[in-house]
Amino acid sequence: MDAILEATNVTKHYERFSLRGVSLEVRRGSIAALFGPNGAGKSTLVKVLANQVPPEQGTVRAFGLSYADREPDIKNRIGYVAQEPVFYAERSVQWTARFAAPLFARWDGACFQRFLDEFTINPLAKVKHLSGGQKRLLSLALAFSHDPELLILDEPTSGLDVVFRRALLDRLRAFVADGEKSVLVASHITDGLDEIAEDVSFLDDGRIVMHEDKDELVARWKRVHFRDGALAPAIVDRLLSVRRQPFGSSGLTSEYPALRGDLAPALASGDVKVENASLEDILIYQVKGA
Repeated sequence: MDAILEATNVTKHYERFSLRGVSLEVRRGSIAALFGPNGAGKSTLVKVLANQVPPEQGTVRAFGLSYADREPDIKNRIGYVAQEPVFYAERSVQWTARFAAPLFARWDGACFQRFLDEFTINPLAKVKHLSGGQKRLLSLALAFSHDPELLILDEPTSGLDVVFRRALLDRLRAFVADGEKSVLVASHITDGLDEIAEDVSFLDDGRIVMHEDKDELVARWKRVHFRDGALAPAIVDRLLSVRRQPFGSSGLTSEYPALRGDLAPALASGDVKVENASLEDILIYQVKGA
């Protein structure tokens, strides 16, 4: 599967923060999730990937093209939603769509109206009268309505209630169904995104600390629940973030295939149970180590 978006050794410095040698790839036909705590640099990286700010070092290529050579063409094929969308507050939703339409060769006004209907947004309302969630939905409507090949979304579920959040996740899954379009989603929470992401990256303090196919990640990372005394101390020592619980203890492992044989007797007796580690558990461990 070829890459639709590639970042290589991207560096960007600010007074109190730096992206440092970040490399990232989004495969065509996939949903890639970029997770990290607040302040990790997700929004900065997303801005660089969407060419909202230039990198100081490194390269970004989309659709095999360089922004330096083909910026208008690339941006015409990308739907971008910023963490904090910027609109003309005194203008209406309808005016905002008319303003955006000439910027995109494949703008579809009927598609935009369908989004407004689905999101129950009044096209005559001034943007300043929209709630934070409605502004987020307006940004998504604009991003989807010019038939993009790649969506780059920064905290797209922020401010959305559970109904709209679920609808968005379903829409993203449908968006990549043809195998030609792709999505990159950046978020500090994994809620729902762990169900649809195929590739997972963790960003912390301006560096990618993990980048892996989600199926491979889930195969390696497990949460092991065990009754006290059921496992030899040497096995417990191989677990990560061990916590005592009311009816035993649990810990993480990032190398379950290598540990499975040692756990087999306790698994057979029922003294140990194993479940997939959540992406949230993995993220917390990667960031805090505990």
